[in-house]
Amino acid sequence: MGWLQKAVLFLKSTPKDDQETLSLSQLKEWLQQRSQEVVEQHHLLPLVKEHAKILEDKRWALEAQLDMWLKKARLHSSANEIIPLFRETRQILDQLHFPPQPAIGEVLAVNQGLEKRLHRLIEKIEATDFLHDFSFILKKDANPDTNPLLAVLLDLDALRKKLDQKITESQYHIIQLISSKADYLRRVAVHEQQLKKEVDVKKSRLAAAELKKLEKEQYLQQLYVDKKSVDLAELTKMKKGLQQKLDGLEMEIISFFSKIKPLLQQYQDIEPSNGLLFSYIKDPLASFCQDEGLFVLDILEKIAELLRQGKFHLHQEGMLSSLSALEGIYNQRLRSIKENYKGLQKELSDITEQVQHNFFVIKMDDAAYRLDHYLKQVKKMEEDISVLNEKSTKLQQLLTREQDDLQSLIKSSFGRNVVLVLEQKK
Repeated sequence: MGWLQKAVLFLKSTPKDDQETLSLSQLKEWLQQRSQEVVEQHHLLPLVKEHAKILEDKRWALEAQLDMWLKKARLHSSANEIIPLFRETRQILDQLHFPPQPAIGEVLAVNQGLEKRLHRLIEKIEATDFLHDFSFILKKDANPDTNPLLAVLLDLDALRKKLDQKITESQYHIIQLISSKADYLRRVAVHEQQLKKEVDVKKSRLAAAELKKLEKEQYLQQLYVDKKSVDLAELTKMKKGLQQKLDGLEMEIISFFSKIKPLLQQYQDIEPSNGLLFSYIKDPLASFCQDEGLFVLDILEKIAELLRQGKFHLHQEGMLSSLSALEGIYNQRLRSIKENYKGLQKELSDITEQVQHNFFVIKMDDAAYRLDHYLKQVKKMEEDISVLNEKSTKLQQLLTREQDDLQSLIKSSFGRNVVLVLEQKK
């Protein structure tokens, strides 16, 4: 049974039907009052001070014994098994240091930390031969029934349990738990309020962006009504089509040279001073555009021949793939791409020149660009608001759940019907 369950079983407060409404800040003061009452009624301060003194006294005594036991253990055949137990004991004792006037929280934190460490060490001792074979660390004529180290550890554990029992009976732990839950609820509430503010700011910006978007849509629509819009639409369509074709050829060039890049890099070991080869490895698209004579074809032909001769370090699948790529494109296809690319660039250049001298087209492009900007902005803000609203909903659900749990815990612990009110900060 955990300490929380124990605490609830020992609660003896008379249930009250009166309902109390408290904000989280008021609850903090309310819990401080309950905590002070518990400390005074159960004399917890002198209790933990006495406990701290007892632990320190036992630490001093056991540290002295450990020094003697460690010297004797080093000579024993099971030293490698026993010495680590003494070291772990000393690590536990290092935790038993307290200031002259220790606070309740300091002592309780040490006491709670002892539980796992003591139980773990006790289990280790019980799993070794040292549990029964311990006479070598004893003084002459000493003949205890229990392993002396185990006895001290069990004594420390009993002291720990004794204090834990008294603290549990006093309700101090339950007050600390409620305080911790109240702090968590407060942090969640603050986060939820921050999210609401962020949503409000986003909505305000969204409204402004939608207004701008509407203005740009109306302006662009007015331009389309203009008699020149027919010529403009055709010009824009041609420009877009040419650019798409150029993009397609560029992707084909980049894709091809990406596939054979390992071959180019291996061939570079054969011709390390070949500047054209280095250029194609570094930036194949720019190199292809500048390679007017397509001198790269000579390099590809040599690579293809070396590949057939097995001069490159490629697995069979890679070799077949590379040969297929080379045979499919490096001869006529690359020349065709080169010619098409130059032709498309020339056409695009001509259209671009027309656009640059056409104020109306420039005006139209600018309006379309600005509209697209606000369309994207509106879409992004709508997505952001949707995500924030989803987070806010989850936080509200978490707040309600934690609020109900905290009220139930106060009811079961103190018999008080407390209704928590979450402050709405503006």
